[in-house]
Amino acid sequence: MHSAFKPILRAALFYLLSVLAIAAVLVAGKLVVDAVRGALSARDRLALVLDVQTRIANDRQAAAADLTGRMRAARQLPLARVDERIRAVHARLAQLAQAAASPAARPDSLPVLLKGGPAAYAGELARGYRGRLERELLAQELGYLQGLRAYLFALESRAAATAELRRLLEQHRAIYARLQQKQREVARLGWFDSQRMERPWARSPAQQALAADIGALTAQNNRAAAAYRAQALALRRMESVSALRDFAVDGERLDASVAALQAQVDDARAALSRNLAARVAEALRQALPAALGILLLCIAGKAAIRAVFYFVLAPLATRGAALRLDPAKASAAPVELVAASAVSQTIALAPQQELLVLPDYLQSAPVGAARGTRWLIKGRVWASLTSGTVLLTCVRTGGPEQQVVLSASDDGLSEIALVRIPPGQALALQPRALVGLIADAGAPLDIRWHWRLASLHAWLTLQLRFFVIRGPVTLALQGKRGVRVQGARDSHAVRQTATLGFSTDSAYATVRSEPFLPYLRGRAPLLHDRFGGGIYIYDETPEAGRKAGRTGRGLEGLTDALLKLVGY
Repeated sequence: MHSAFKPILRAALFYLLSVLAIAAVLVAGKLVVDAVRGALSARDRLALVLDVQTRIANDRQAAAADLTGRMRAARQLPLARVDERIRAVHARLAQLAQAAASPAARPDSLPVLLKGGPAAYAGELARGYRGRLERELLAQELGYLQGLRAYLFALESRAAATAELRRLLEQHRAIYARLQQKQREVARLGWFDSQRMERPWARSPAQQALAADIGALTAQNNRAAAAYRAQALALRRMESVSALRDFAVDGERLDASVAALQAQVDDARAALSRNLAARVAEALRQALPAALGILLLCIAGKAAIRAVFYFVLAPLATRGAALRLDPAKASAAPVELVAASAVSQTIALAPQQELLVLPDYLQSAPVGAARGTRWLIKGRVWASLTSGTVLLTCVRTGGPEQQVVLSASDDGLSEIALVRIPPGQALALQPRALVGLIADAGAPLDIRWHWRLASLHAWLTLQLRFFVIRGPVTLALQGKRGVRVQGARDSHAVRQTATLGFSTDSAYATVRSEPFLPYLRGRAPLLHDRFGGGIYIYDETPEAGRKAGRTGRGLEGLTDALLKLVGY
């Protein structure tokens, strides 16, 4: 009895597995989409920061070259003009410092990206790093101008240089005193106000002003100290006025000023290299030219090889002497078609005859018919083993009124024809076509192999050995959609894959297929079988049931070629 729950459980399991499969596909698709989006985002980010880096590098080069030229010209300026430039540099540095202190001036500000998009973000990023470069170049210019100023003072007089040193010292002390006064004001604040002073966002307006004054005085104090040290150094070099070196931009300090931009580039590259989709795309991009080149070489090489076979080797085969396996006796009757191919064949056996047939092709036989298994063909052990005529079913009937029916049991395209080989005649045959033999009981069957190693046709067609059956015997031959037996009074050509056999008195050769283009496209073979005299047998649709496509046959095609070499 069948269980009522089995169909329900089977349907439930099927739908459960279907849901799991659909979910797996959706998850995999989402992962792929996310990976691709991540790769595109990382690539866009890297392209953006690389573009900013290129712009900053160009600006840096131009600004450094301009500053070097101006400092070379500044050596010829009078002291008053140098002082004027120093004051202008101080003013510009103060302006840039005030602008840099603003939170909106951050070059990596996220609100800029969210509000203005990538283009606005790139512009703000470039503007911020240009400001850093400008501050650093101005600082280097200021240092050189101060040295140049001291240098000019030294040229005028040591006394003036000494006085200037005292003035700078007093200026430094005055600024430092004011700075200390402001710091004492901070120290006098209570604990709560001190905590507010440490947090810019919590400062009162007065505290904000006090912090600004301290910052400005600190900057002035540092500059005054730098000027004092430069003047003192100039005094020590008074004896060697020519010691002032030519101006040169300090590249390391410029690198340090834009080091954060290089860090952003490195982060973007690392994010892109970590993305699987980006790595696969990069690998494909690198391998694609080589793969395309290999493909083109393969196509060109295949066409060249086919051209050599078609225009060089095939004509050699055509001009070669025909192969004749065994001339027939003059008195021998020709090989004849006893029954045209059909899905089934009805055979009436004489009392002295027996049928040797492959078990799969024996459709029906009389109940009283004698049946047995013929392991091998008597006297032809090796030929039976190598041709596949082993384990045949032997059928004998009591008279012509008892008929045997042959038909393929598992192939709807197969048809069977009956061909009679009279005494003195022989037939070269493909073993795959032979499904049965009708001969006199007890009479030896002449079945053997013929090698033809010296024939050019045999080598070019990869058929060095021929399976030959001599009469008298009647053969049951099978082919796809029919077996055709045709006389070759003149020369006839047929596709090699269709050839099932030919009489040994026929002149067998090969001829080049025409035209060239179908052979080049793989739609036609290089050579056709050519027969002169006798008869030849061929399959109506030899490719039916075989795997299609260029790679469809795979190892099966290689195996068929090797077997054809030895006659199978």
